[in-house]
Amino acid sequence: MQLENQNPLVSEIVGLITRGIECWSKAGEIVVKLIDEHRMTIPEIAGNSEFLTEDIVARFEQLGRKQILPQLLVADYPAARHVIKLPYSEQSRASEDGVELLVINGEGHSTLKVAIENLTSLQCKQVFAKDAIRSLPAQRAYIESQKTDNEIKGRVCSEEAIWKVSGRKVAFLKPCQLSARELAQIIAEIEK
Repeated sequence: MQLENQNPLVSEIVGLITRGIECWSKAGEIVVKLIDEHRMTIPEIAGNSEFLTEDIVARFEQLGRKQILPQLLVADYPAARHVIKLPYSEQSRASEDGVELLVINGEGHSTLKVAIENLTSLQCKQVFAKDAIRSLPAQRAYIESQKTDNEIKGRVCSEEAIWKVSGRKVAFLKPCQLSARELAQIIAEIEK
């Protein structure tokens, strides 16, 4: 739908948000100027305002240095927190072109090009490593790793439960001995 065919109030909202993002970019450039040319520190800049924190000023510095795409600061989809960790060029590419997602089904596998805003939380775990986009072979390895972990979890769960993970806590339900792999599985469950 073309912008001019939309409700005028919707058009106004979109315009205001767009101008706001442009202002954030300009604010970021000013933060960089304060740091580079005026030799101010992030705490000094933050100390000049009652609503600025050091974290906020640091984010604006990243905007000004073209380390973060401005639109990622307002994005609320699951992939945003992963994409923001990527290099700027990768953020741009992923935002504009989407990412490849490996899909394995009964007949084999296929790949989909998916817009980052459409990725689910589980798909994000498959597609994104800590600070990179996984290649298709790396996604395949991740999927196989998850299968192995699920098999171990299934084996442990099919027997009488020895432990239970609740949030970031583990309750051991009876005395037990754990292998390194089982201990790693518990830690992985806690860190999810």
